Amino acid sequence: MCIRDRVSTQSTGVKDNMSTRYFFAYGKVQQVMFRQTLIRAAQKRKLKAGASNSKQDRTEVSFTLSGENSKIQEIVDFMKSGRELNSWGAKVTNLKEVEKGKSIEEHRVTTENVDEFNWKEGVEMYL
Repeated sequence: MCIRDRVSTQSTGVKDNMSTRYFFAYGKVQQVMFRQTLIRAAQKRKLKAGASNSKQDRTEVSFTLSGENSKIQEIVDFMKSGRELNSWGAKVTNLKEVEKGKSIEEHRVTTENVDEFNWKEGVEMYL
């Protein structure tokens, strides 16, 4: 289940299929640049996004994606494919979509603040 809000585009007057969707990713998702990879993938697709590591479970990251459904689905489908997301071996083994979650602003890393972090260099992103 997800929450999908239809938003009208004022510039064209055409309704676009837009939504905000909430997820939990499980697998090799902490200490492997998963959040940066996810946020950069969202930026590349002109989505808004936020991601946070779980403090209790080192194999869990929660994230929120907002924007055009087809672009969100590109990210979801890639994660579900089981392929590595980057050259550090980030990989999702289980992706759970939930009806409610954190707003983008509540997450630790977002499309707005990703450049404020001192990320390690040399990661190649496949997502």
